[in-house]
Amino acid sequence: MMRNPVWLLALALTACGAAESAVADNPVRAALEQSIAGLDAQVPLVLRYNPAPCACPPAEIRLDGQWLRAELTGNAAVQSWLTALARTPTENLPVPLQLAGHVEPELLRTPQGSYAVRVAVARILAPTP
Repeated sequence: MMRNPVWLLALALTACGAAESAVADNPVRAALEQSIAGLDAQVPLVLRYNPAPCACPPAEIRLDGQWLRAELTGNAAVQSWLTALARTPTENLPVPLQLAGHVEPELLRTPQGSYAVRVAVARILAPTP
């Protein structure tokens, strides 16, 4: 299977690495925004709880075969769920998740300069088996 070089670059940028220079016509950003637009009809959303040793969201969303950091927002049940997942032993990570919700179209930037998205969780379906 041939890998798209834009996605390889996106994968490198979504790790907890150094910041990318801000360019108005960024092809990585454009590709991510296009992929996010295609998620609206996808239920359940495929995520995983996979905290990193940096100040980035602990969840990731599957986006065109790659993982992108995702900040989960929602009601108190979502926050309780994240608190419970935070107690997961390291050897059991990542924890696959299924959620019903909406991926906000605006890309976020982590303090390290990586891309992330915000997922508004409508319903917790379950950690997947």
